Formats: sequence, C-alpha cells, structure tokens
Amino acid sequence: MGLREMLRTAFSALRAHKLRSSLSVLGIVIGVAAVVAIIALVNGATAEVTDQIAGLGMKTITIDIFPNAISSAASSRALSEELTSEILAAPFVSQVVPTATTFASAVIDGEEWQITLNGVTPEYQELFEDFDPASGRFLHAVDDDRKVIVLGSGFAEDYFPDRDPVGEDLVLVVAGQRAAFTIVGVMSEGGTVGYQNLDDAVYVPLSTVQTLSGSRQFSSYIAQAADETVIEQAALEIEAVLTEVIDTSASAAGPGGPPGGFRGRTPYAITIQKEAIESYEETVNTMTLILGGVGAISLLVGGIGIMNIMLVSVTERTREIGIRAAIGAKPRDIRTQFLVESIMISLLGGFLGLGLGWLCAWLGSLFGGWPFVLSITPALLACGFSLLIGVTFGLYPALRAAKLDPVEALRFE
Repeated sequence: MGLREMLRTAFSALRAHKLRSSLSVLGIVIGVAAVVAIIALVNGATAEVTDQIAGLGMKTITIDIFPNAISSAASSRALSEELTSEILAAPFVSQVVPTATTFASAVIDGEEWQITLNGVTPEYQELFEDFDPASGRFLHAVDDDRKVIVLGSGFAEDYFPDRDPVGEDLVLVVAGQRAAFTIVGVMSEGGTVGYQNLDDAVYVPLSTVQTLSGSRQFSSYIAQAADETVIEQAALEIEAVLTEVIDTSASAAGPGGPPGGFRGRTPYAITIQKEAIESYEETVNTMTLILGGVGAISLLVGGIGIMNIMLVSVTERTREIGIRAAIGAKPRDIRTQFLVESIMISLLGGFLGLGLGWLCAWLGSLFGGWPFVLSITPALLACGFSLLIGVTFGLYPALRAAKLDPVEALRFE
C-alpha cells in the first residue's frame, strides 16, 4: 500500500469518528498552544523590559549606600560632595550625580498621599537616553533652593489624569513643613534604573530637599562610564573608591545592617544595567522552563489520549485488519497504517495548536502593551514534539494491530 493510499485511508478512518478524533486532536492542540503562547509572551515581555533597561543607557551605574551599616564618620564622608569628587576622578567614570531622597505628603484635591521626593541636579536628566520633558521643562541651575517640582510620567498620569499639571501648585508636607511647589514639567516615559522607577518619581532641586529635610547628606549616586565597553571597569573603580572611603571594619551586623543584595559584605550596592538585564533574563528563563514544563505535561496527556483512541480503533477494526491480512497485507503495512493515523492526529493538533498559540500570544501582547515576538524555533520544537508524541504513543497500538492473527481477527465480531 502506497503512502497516498495510507493517508486517504487514515483520513477516512478519522472522519468516521469525528467526535473521538476531535477530542484526541484537542489534547495536542492545548499542549502545543500552551507552549507556543508561553514562550512568545515571555519573549515579548523580555524584549520590552530589556529595551527599557538598555534605553536608559548601558553606561549607567547606580550606587546605593546603607548608612546604618557603617560608622557615622564614614557615613558623613560617603554621602557627601567629597565622595562625588573622588568617584569622578576615576579614569573610566565620566560623570557622577548625587541624589537625596526624603518622604513627604502630597495634598492633591484635598487628599494626602505619601510620596518620595527625589532631590537631583540638572545633570540628572543627561544620564538617561530619551528622558526628556513631555511637557514643560526639567530642573535648571537657577532652581537651586527654589520650590519647583518635576513629575514623572506615571505620577502625572495617576494623580492628574485629565489635565496637564504644568504651572499648577502642588502642596507638600515635608518634615512637618507645609510648602507649595510649582510644577514646571512632566517627563516622558523613562522606565526603571537600578532600584528606582523614573516614571513614578517626582524631582525637586537637590538643595531644596537638603534644606527641607535638615540634612546635607546624599542618599545615593548615579554615575556614567566613559563608554559602554568599560562599564565593568568603571564599576570596579567605583568599588575601589568606596572600599577606601567607607570604614567597612565598622560595618554593623544583625538586624540593623543593610538589606541583602549588595556585593560581598560591604555596606553598599553597585548596579550596572548589564547586570540588571542578565538578572532579569535568568529569572525569566527559569519561569519559562517551569511554565513550558506545564505545557509539555499537557502534550503528554494528549499523547495518552491518542494511544487510548488508537487502541479502541484497533479493537473496532479487528475484522478489517483480518481481511487486509488475508488478501496479502503484510504486518508492516498494517503497522504503518495505524502509525500514520496517529501521526496525522498529532500533526493536525500541532499545527492547530501553533496557530492558536500565536493568536493567544498576539492578544496577550496587545493587552500587555509589549511587542509580539514571533519565534520560529520554539514553534518548530513544539510541532516536532507533537510528532514525537504521535509516533511514541501510536507505536504500541500499531504493533498490536500488526501482531493480530488473521484467522482470529476474521472471527472477531
């Protein structure tokens, strides 16, 4: 029997039991669709986050110091203009911008909301690519000690959704002092750098935050390497400066110490965008393996369904098998016939699942707001795995059909 005849016969057998065949195909469809959709969605989200991180500048280095973990003298030196100058003197560092943060309450439409004020200098904006005002302007040098404020895009959207707030006054309560700040700008979307979300932040002059909080110390620093190729060398230089400046021998231990996540046992954290991307991708890869495993289990369940259906088919067509054997069909012909039927079910399910998976991924990316990434390799792997499922779970029923005794098969009722 030729391949064309086998395909025609297999198609006729599947059409004869439409509901049963459809349920068998459905198991493979769900498994393949789950794997393809998961991988496509994860790839799209990864591309979006990676672009956001990289878009902030691969030369950016964030430096967070935990003052509770060091002596007061070391803290005073580490969070001052002195450290800024020492970091800037490093050969591979081109720019350093100190920041100071403090908690405040914002009075908006008669309600108070807890916010974090970020005290920055005008150079802060230059550290990030495409981080420009969407409305108004950013801080200028003439704004020192003035009560002006710039809103991140997310903050403006949350608290001023129906209007452009530039020019309005925003009342803030800082350290018990109530003051009206003039909104001079709203920034475009920025994303996340280090541990800070640029879009949810609000920015005021560094000197203003220091005056209101009563502290001249900085909270953190953001540096920029001379070039992307020397970003790691720049981070090592900064680490060397911090090691020299901070009295690490006086680091506090126990619950009063710094949070985990910084390098070694030193009371500071140095983060580069490359590390942030790598860390995110490692997490995503782990989640992809877990979720992909769930989809693979669905494929295995679909394969068991195919085996079950094919065994039922062998039993129902026992007399047909006996007639074929009696008129000259060889065992390998009968075996191949049932194997073709099993493969046809799995491939049909694989292709339908591929289309359904891509559709779900496209809808997910549409609602999620990230790009739809069409990856061919995972799709081919999913279809190849479905083919393997068809061969593996269809082999036993096919062998069983080929081993039937023609005489006994003809007697079967």
